[in-house]
Amino acid sequence: MMARSRSGSAGAAATSRLEIRLAGGIYALNRFLMTLQNKRVPASGIKIDGNHEASRITLVLDCPEETARRYTALLSSLEDVEEVGPAEEDGPETEGPADPPPNR
Repeated sequence: MMARSRSGSAGAAATSRLEIRLAGGIYALNRFLMTLQNKRVPASGIKIDGNHEASRITLVLDCPEETARRYTALLSSLEDVEEVGPAEEDGPETEGPADPPPNR
């Protein structure tokens, strides 16, 4: 069994960016996030944009490429997921806390 390392060896973890589009509102988003947690998806960053009708999620996976493909297949089969694909590399940074929305 190969140990996972970040030094660039054969078992090294890589990052993959996915863009997921969800139908539905907060309940669909909650189901999606619970799936990430329950399946122990190695997410190192997440950004969520959306409204009451649909959501767009940019997810950064910290795992080997083959494992990322398997998680992509798993996520694309979920009930509320409309589309899963690679995210644009020049998109917004997904790591770190987001700024809170302004108070009105």
